[in-house]
Amino acid sequence: MNTASARTHDIRSTLPRLGLREYWYPAIRASKVGKKPVTVRMLGEDIMLMRDNGRVHAFHDRCPHRGLPLSYGKQHFPGTVSCLYHGWTFDMSGQCVTALNEGPDSTLPAKVKVRTYATEERCGLVWVFVGDGPPRSLDADLPPELASGRNTVNYHIEEWACSWLPATENLMDSHDVFVHRRSPFYLFRKLPAWVQVGAELSADGRAIDYRYTKMGPTQDTYPQVGKWPRQVWWRRFNVSAPVPGEYPTTQLRLPCLVRVGFSSLMFVRWMVPVEENRVRAFLFSTRHAPGLQAITYAIYYRLWASWSLLKLFIGQDKVVFERQDYAAPERLSSTDVGVVKWRRLIAATAAGTGASATAFAASSAGTSATQMNVSPASTAAPVAASAATATAGADSVAASGSAA
Repeated sequence: MNTASARTHDIRSTLPRLGLREYWYPAIRASKVGKKPVTVRMLGEDIMLMRDNGRVHAFHDRCPHRGLPLSYGKQHFPGTVSCLYHGWTFDMSGQCVTALNEGPDSTLPAKVKVRTYATEERCGLVWVFVGDGPPRSLDADLPPELASGRNTVNYHIEEWACSWLPATENLMDSHDVFVHRRSPFYLFRKLPAWVQVGAELSADGRAIDYRYTKMGPTQDTYPQVGKWPRQVWWRRFNVSAPVPGEYPTTQLRLPCLVRVGFSSLMFVRWMVPVEENRVRAFLFSTRHAPGLQAITYAIYYRLWASWSLLKLFIGQDKVVFERQDYAAPERLSSTDVGVVKWRRLIAATAAGTGASATAFAASSAGTSATQMNVSPASTAAPVAASAATATAGADSVAASGSAA
């Protein structure tokens, strides 16, 4: 693929390094949350989780008195948690109900409250809404394969030493036919030597859909170096759908989802930012498998998918993510059109939820700052409209070798 010398504004510095707020995120396995408080760090925040009367509650893990983590506290009274330091005691709404060190006549408790987060349990996980606005339904942020109660869902969780940004956007390029060429999943399959790609904003404005627009032969001849790949004789099988005629889905979805697969078999990578350079990867494998098919799929997952796809295959990506210098100057090519559009969607969305990126979104999207200052928690339409404009022209930008 040819690259030209044209350069445009590199927007990576405007992207939220701690992730997009006003969204639901998976936090922890539900089985790990009991009456004893536990802490999960996500989007740069420490969140304490505990279970009361069977329901999971989430608090900012800092006592407002002197800053000790509330997770060191205990439940001395039903429906409360008391700070270990001075006994300030909070109910499940975050309201201070008594300050044990102040005595029973203190008027202080009515004036003190700790921040809480909305939670919900789904797919064996506790989900937390991280944002400042009112939470919308969890189903609004879940992809169909996780929202549907009909699907069998398996997953495992890893932590990677990299930013969530490269850990998502790598889907939107042509690395698949190079990095994963010798993975167990692709080892005997007829991978093309090269591909051309296309990417479009989804109909709802919350995702970038990616596809191959052209695939080269299994082996091709390159100037100065000759044939690549060097050997292809063992590649005998095509990459096929689990159900004949199914159309593949390859998508990056807000806030940080990678979706790859088919309607009946889908792999989802939900990249939850922990710190700027650490991400928690929730790696899902889902399938619509009713009745006895669920047993067959469970065997497939444990004996094949769990290690060949969710560990070894994605493990090849992890090697790249953790070594990539994301701050280095880039020379993008036409196969990076999806990367450009994904970054612009993130920037436009961040501009709608925070003042820091409003100016950029207004200029790049052709939308006024007033229109852009709308949280996705309240409506997706303004963000979808601005994102559509912000991603427009990305094909020509990437094709010319410009920075995103």
